[in-house]
Amino acid sequence: MWTCKTTWKKLAPLARTCSTLCRQNARRTVLNSDRRLPMVTQAHMSSGTPGSGGDNNLYYLLVGATCIAGGFYAYRTIKGDQERYNERMNEIASRANKVAEQAETYLPEEPRGDEAVETPEETSPEVTAEEPEGPPVELEAEIAADPATDEPTNVPPPAPVEFPSHAPYLLIGGGTASFAAARSIRARDPGARVLIITDEPDLPYMRPPLSKELWFSDDPGVVDTLRFKQWNGKERSIYFQPPSFYVSPQDLEKVENGGVAVLTGKKVVHMDVRGNKVTLSDNTEISYDKCLIATGGVPRNLQVIERAGEEVTKRTTLFRKVEDFKALNKVSRDTKSITIIGGGFLGSELACALGRRSADSDLEVIQMFPEKGNMGKVLPEYLSNWTTAKVRSEGVRVITEALVKGVSFKDGKVEIKLKDGRVVKTDHIVAAVGLEPSVELAKSAGLEVDSDFGGYRVNAELQARSNIWVAGDAACFYDIRLGRRRVEHHDHAVVSGRLAGENMTGANKPYWHQSMFWSDLGPDVGYEAIGIVDSSLPTVGVFAKATAKDTPKAATEKSGTGIRSESETEGTASSTATSSTPAPPPEPQQKDDYGKGVIFYLRDKVVVGIVLWNVFNRMPIARKIIKDGEEHADLNEVAKLFNIHED
Repeated sequence: MWTCKTTWKKLAPLARTCSTLCRQNARRTVLNSDRRLPMVTQAHMSSGTPGSGGDNNLYYLLVGATCIAGGFYAYRTIKGDQERYNERMNEIASRANKVAEQAETYLPEEPRGDEAVETPEETSPEVTAEEPEGPPVELEAEIAADPATDEPTNVPPPAPVEFPSHAPYLLIGGGTASFAAARSIRARDPGARVLIITDEPDLPYMRPPLSKELWFSDDPGVVDTLRFKQWNGKERSIYFQPPSFYVSPQDLEKVENGGVAVLTGKKVVHMDVRGNKVTLSDNTEISYDKCLIATGGVPRNLQVIERAGEEVTKRTTLFRKVEDFKALNKVSRDTKSITIIGGGFLGSELACALGRRSADSDLEVIQMFPEKGNMGKVLPEYLSNWTTAKVRSEGVRVITEALVKGVSFKDGKVEIKLKDGRVVKTDHIVAAVGLEPSVELAKSAGLEVDSDFGGYRVNAELQARSNIWVAGDAACFYDIRLGRRRVEHHDHAVVSGRLAGENMTGANKPYWHQSMFWSDLGPDVGYEAIGIVDSSLPTVGVFAKATAKDTPKAATEKSGTGIRSESETEGTASSTATSSTPAPPPEPQQKDDYGKGVIFYLRDKVVVGIVLWNVFNRMPIARKIIKDGEEHADLNEVAKLFNIHED
């Protein structure tokens, strides 16, 4: 019907033109013969007088030619429509196969034990990627019916999608901040539907055990179960919740009381802020009402390693995810030598963990860094030197003041050339040189990235735009006491994610929390810190003799958790005495052993950072001292608030 209508619209003007032309020719003939043509003649053109037969024949010829041309045009048009229809139907029939092939690329890995097993709905091989938009209005009739028979055709039904096209709460990133936000949203809005999108194949999990407790597990299947024993002997999983806690993405829009769904193996590559939607790497679009960016960061690498070639690159681990733990665990059992580049938290923790493992094997563990001692950018020099000795006692070969000049692969070994001429040969490299915040979405979303600290700049409510929040490592926030900051620690991810979730439900709370962080060099030595802890600042350390309960192991036995920030309370801390005396007391004399103590970091004579060395569960006190922002006459007296001198 559409084709006939279109043909008539094209042929009608041509027929009218031919009729007009014939009338004009007849009129000219009459005028030339000085005769008036009777009106009746115009009504009997098919049987006119003998002198007008030629004009009538010309009219018949033109009308006949027009009809033939119109018929031929209609035939060609109908045939072309039939061919286009067949092509369209073939495309629709093959679309499901193409999409299914794309979906297989993003299917999660095989289940890894009871904590990592995903529900059948989440791993169904029938899930698809993007469902294309519907056809234009003009094509609906062609898809619904065969133009020749006008009867419905057997169009393959669209394959089911594995995620909703719209999420009221969309959380980008599957780490600690996202999970904390999801729980906070559900607590304030019990019927909320929350969709978490992560490019990892795993459900949300905690990262600290990847460089701590998992390495000290006696279970040979720990890489599969991802369960570990805390220092207090209690067992738990790295996953925040089992798969049964989550709603299947397919059911998120249908579940009666809402829930939290996790879309694994998907990466958001574009944000349309004005349109309130995101685009995934497979071109799928998902719209949202409110969005949280909690993309965390990616491990930095050394340029000399990146330029060294494929042989060096495939023998280098950038430690961040579960896959990195599994890969390095395998390397530690299959190779003879591992070199860790970096003397910060991660590098020192991995060095101690691998060093402890080397006691039962012939594995050589090397740690190198440009500072004079372990955690030299954080701890004062005397404590950094003591920590370096501790790492060496774990069986690690520590190379200080090591600036890497070049890396190459020769004779089956990776050669690391230092700036001073030293050469270190090893089988594998672990680059632990910091984290780069993931801000790839800033350009498409039009969000501001801080030029000094990196990360998305947000306001006091952790907002980057009116309906976009940022939490965790990727957020650069303003601290009313310490200025603009960006923090890369578990406690900050928990608290900032929780606050962002509350604000997404209308709380409008400012972020005033002073987050803490901790590091353990095995079960016997650990510390907790808060604020700005920079070894370039003046420090005052107060130490006391340690007892058997002043260890990370004892702290977890008391609190019942290995994630010490989980046991934090905002209890009332004791007030501290203040004074206008400007000069702090001098540094304590260096000792061979620093059992436990408190290190104060000063800026303009005010405490801006505190490290609790083998002192645990005292963080509310440290937080209040920094919050007060006052000068103190005698920091030895302030240290007494932490009860470091009690037996």
